[in-house]
Amino acid sequence: MRLLISLMAALATLLASSALRAQTADQARLMFTVGLGQSSGGGTLWSVGRQPFIIDPSMTDTLALTRSFRRSLDVVLSGSYFPGDHLGFNVEAQLLGLATQDDCRIVETQGAIETQDLCRTIGQAKLSGASAALSGGLIYRVASHQPLHPYARVNAGLLITQQSFVKTTGTVYTVANEPAQLTLYEDRNPSTLQPYLSFGGGVVAVIGKGYQLRFELRDNWVRVPMVDGPAGRQGLKPPTSTVGKHILTATLGFDVVLERKRGRRY
Repeated sequence: MRLLISLMAALATLLASSALRAQTADQARLMFTVGLGQSSGGGTLWSVGRQPFIIDPSMTDTLALTRSFRRSLDVVLSGSYFPGDHLGFNVEAQLLGLATQDDCRIVETQGAIETQDLCRTIGQAKLSGASAALSGGLIYRVASHQPLHPYARVNAGLLITQQSFVKTTGTVYTVANEPAQLTLYEDRNPSTLQPYLSFGGGVVAVIGKGYQLRFELRDNWVRVPMVDGPAGRQGLKPPTSTVGKHILTATLGFDVVLERKRGRRY
């Protein structure tokens, strides 16, 4: 994210000189945008303080588990139309990175090696994942005839995901020292369809006839499943609910202007 901000600062400096050579830039009316960015993560998704792990009928250990969002890539494809100088309409498909990482801690143990193996491998898990956000919304821009101008947007739509935010697995070793996957939390139906909202703003830089660069900071509000408490034993689905989370993203975009209004030249 710091890299994107640095790139945009350098771009603004470069375009300051071009503003001296043109009284007004061409004003984009219809454009297609491709953007690439990064999410800042979203903090802790869920945490379970005491999860039983049954080794055998006479031996039960206890684990503490946490799942958090981590930084991941964000890809945006959008189309925008401005019938006038300020207010425009936008449709967008966004591949929103919702990657997670797990943490495991042994709370109580009777010394079982399986517990140590399971907790260690859960703690090493970094789960990649992306969800598709399909939305439409409004954009408001200021000083759109200038080569460098700000804008703000609001979008609403749906978030489609097939990744599980609940399923939790690790690895244990058999008596033959062969690795075997063990499911601590099961989730056989991870697909969800949830509402999606985003609020953002940024700056557009005109870099040539028919082309623009934009830098945008955005707050993506999504609803995702979370674990509410421990399961009775490993291999079961724990109690769950859905929770709203704010995922911040920074995106650098490239605009292809399909229709424009010419600006005035010296």
